[in-house]
Amino acid sequence: MALQQYRALEKQYETEQSALNTKVNTIAYLRLFSMISLVFCVYQYYNSQAVVFIFLSLICLTGFLKLLTLHLKYKQKVQLIGLLKTINTNEIRYLNGDLTPFDTGKTYIETDHPFTYDLDIFGETSIFQHINRTTTPLGAEQLANWLKNAGDMDIKEQQNAVRELALKLNWRQHYLASGQLFIDEKTSLNAFQYWLNLPLNYQKTGILKIGSFALPIITLLIIVANFVSDNPVFFTAFKVLFFSNLIIVASQKKRITEEHQLLSARDSALRKYSALLQSIEKEEFTSNKLKNLKSNATNEGIVPSAAIGKLARILNQFDTILNPFAAIIMNGLFQYHVHALFALEKWKQHYSGKVMHWFRIIGEFEALSSIANFAYNHPDFTMPILSNDKELDLKNVGHPLIPFGKRVGNDIVFRDTKFVVLTGSNMSGKSTFLRTLGVNLIIAKIGSPVCAERFVFHPFNLFVSMRVNDSLQNDESFFFAELKRLQKIIAELEKPQATFIILDEILRGTNSNDKRAGTQGLIKNLISKNAIGIIATHDLVISDMKKDYPDYLANNCFEAQIIDDELRFDYTLRAGVCQQMSAAFLMRKMGIIDER
Repeated sequence: MALQQYRALEKQYETEQSALNTKVNTIAYLRLFSMISLVFCVYQYYNSQAVVFIFLSLICLTGFLKLLTLHLKYKQKVQLIGLLKTINTNEIRYLNGDLTPFDTGKTYIETDHPFTYDLDIFGETSIFQHINRTTTPLGAEQLANWLKNAGDMDIKEQQNAVRELALKLNWRQHYLASGQLFIDEKTSLNAFQYWLNLPLNYQKTGILKIGSFALPIITLLIIVANFVSDNPVFFTAFKVLFFSNLIIVASQKKRITEEHQLLSARDSALRKYSALLQSIEKEEFTSNKLKNLKSNATNEGIVPSAAIGKLARILNQFDTILNPFAAIIMNGLFQYHVHALFALEKWKQHYSGKVMHWFRIIGEFEALSSIANFAYNHPDFTMPILSNDKELDLKNVGHPLIPFGKRVGNDIVFRDTKFVVLTGSNMSGKSTFLRTLGVNLIIAKIGSPVCAERFVFHPFNLFVSMRVNDSLQNDESFFFAELKRLQKIIAELEKPQATFIILDEILRGTNSNDKRAGTQGLIKNLISKNAIGIIATHDLVISDMKKDYPDYLANNCFEAQIIDDELRFDYTLRAGVCQQMSAAFLMRKMGIIDER
């Protein structure tokens, strides 16, 4: 269904874009005609002095300016429609297995994180890359923080918000396109935040304020007097006032330059945030979380999008400093940049304490919209059921990143049995199953649907040891790095919040007897701490521990089958201990060891 909808929208926006391009070209020709007509009328007036050409010139000028505004308006519409078309094209690519249009989130990789590195939450073909559809640094950071600290929220409220946004396909795509219209970088946001925290400078400069208003007014009055009178004293007075205005502006040059350097090119990012806030302000929401987010942005009678848009316009005033001729004229007449400074300070006084709050709301909407998009793309996934009991009850659970045709679902329950010893040969699916449990638990905790027919879960903390790296920088061997990881897991179990443990073939850096003794000792310690989780191992002897802990431990396995001298895997989880190992068979098959 999603694929068909994206294809229909892609075609619709392509048609709209073509029609709008035709309008833009027509307006461009009319604008050119109005300019030629204006030049012609002005020329005719100077030749004939006929008053009619003054009126015709004014009509042509008005028409040109309106067409210019209309041209810019339609050009932005073309951009927006083009972005909407691209959004649908990219989603079609996504559903066909192409993730290249989407950010990998590799900057969020932490090799020592309790679970994100082991479960490939960030990086190439990661959960983040599948879900993320944000356009602002704050949106990406919000989504990354949820994935890293999954569960620090009201999960049911989050689920309701995701359900609602999943149905708002048109709103979500326009919200995303509005964000993509303007450039925005994290460095730009950091610089803007730095400016917000700077102290106010001009709120008590009364003399400068009086002069900035009085002198321009007197200057304009002198200009009018100069036109209605031939007395040369008015022109002399105009020159004095013009240069006086310039001197006052020059006295503030350092401050003007500092403000311009701090805020240069920020208007594009601000227009983006203004557009995103406007999208939120105009939309009606029914879920509590979305309604609260919207009301938190629009309380105190302030319209955030208008406030941010006003700041963008003020910053545009500063950009005239790049045109020396315009700067001289505007400052000589109106002290233009001094007034821009006052407007900036007044804006900061009113809104500086609210802006980052508004931006964080934008980020939260973006992160929620991303999860909703993921839900829309996977209608076969199910919304998890939250449980107060320390349990996981999963039916037909599969890895959400494995395509439907290749994915194998399995059932498992952690309730009466709290810990599972998982055995199986190489390539039988043990590690994939461990990641299946971990990844689905993480996305369940951020309010996302999961890849399962049923998913009843307690919002466990999660700690995983599957991928341990040695550290040359800290002079650590692989073995010692793994021991430190296991030490952290034991410390985690001392916390009041229940933690789900996932372990994959621990103690690989030592001999088999030492490894077995260490694994058995660890499991005993985990049981003593009432731990819940799963450990995968090739050592079948570990499964014998169920005899000592029949009510606590369960044995599950993935089996391999040899059919027609070929090794086959069905990736189906079974009760019991693995009976068929594959290493020796594959080595003989590949000629690595003797057939005998």
